[in-house]
This record gives sequence, structure tokens and C-alpha cells, in this order.
Amino acid sequence: MIKKLIFFFAWIGIFTIAVTGIGYITMPQYFSTIDTSSLIFKVVIFNICLIYMCISILKLLSNFSKEKDYVIKNEHGSVHISTDTVKKLIREILSKDSDIKGLKIECGNRGSKYFVKLNLDMISNNNLSSKTVDIQNLIKTNLEQKLDLKVDYIEVKISRLSPRRDSIE
Repeated sequence: MIKKLIFFFAWIGIFTIAVTGIGYITMPQYFSTIDTSSLIFKVVIFNICLIYMCISILKLLSNFSKEKDYVIKNEHGSVHISTDTVKKLIREILSKDSDIKGLKIECGNRGSKYFVKLNLDMISNNNLSSKTVDIQNLIKTNLEQKLDLKVDYIEVKISRLSPRRDSIE
């Protein structure tokens, strides 16, 4: 959440600087009336600079690196499995289910725990709780069997539910 907040402020700052620069170039007469010696102006500029300095330091410390992959270690060495590979495997597993239509997958490490979050659209007349438990068990067993990946929790969110319309004639 903190990273998203920092990212949000960074883009707000970039947008503000861009709009201010364009405004200064196209309409400089409006910028000559700003009192740059006032305390409010100095506090605003100081806060903007402080935020950008913190963002720069955080990015420098993280070495602009992406999230770490899942690592399986054995006696022969280690295997790095990217989150994209896990997402593709989950998508392949769930593509066989005709009830699931729209699928968004988020997965990765949170500390020492591996998580999977699914957001899906479903067309079904069946019991939803048993269906979601089946989905969770299917994903967990497949990831453990195929990738030796221990998933700590799987969250399934159904964003849209439509009843199945079977044509009975």
C-alpha cells in the first residue's frame, strides 16, 4: 500500500510540474504575480522537494528491481519461477472450466508466504461456496504437483455472477 501511495504522489508531482511548465511557457503573465518570498510558497515547494527526494532514495535503495520470484532449492541448486509462469499455469488450469469467463490473477510473495488472488466472472447455477472451494483446491494441488509451490492462501473474488441460461426445448 505504501508503494502505491508513493507511486501516486510521484505521478501527481510529475503532472503538476508538467502543467506548471506548460502554463509558464504559454502564459507567463500569470506567473509574475506569484509571491515567491511568502512562507506558504516556500513550504509548498519544500514539501514537493522532500517528497521527490524520498521517492528517489527509495528507488535508489531498491535498485529499481522488480519483485523477487519464487525460488525452489534442492540438492542440485535452485530454480527461479516467475510470477508470470505461475499466472499462466493458473490461467491454463482454469481455462478448462466453462463457468469461468473473466479472470484476473495476482500472485507473489508477502514475506515468507505465497499468495494467489483471483478476480473472476462466473456463469453458474451451482453452489458458489463449493465452486470456490473446488477452484482453490484445484489451484493448490496443481501448483504443488507441477511446481512444488506451497501456496499459503488463495483468495477468490467473484466480481460478476450470471445465471446459466440453458436452452431447454
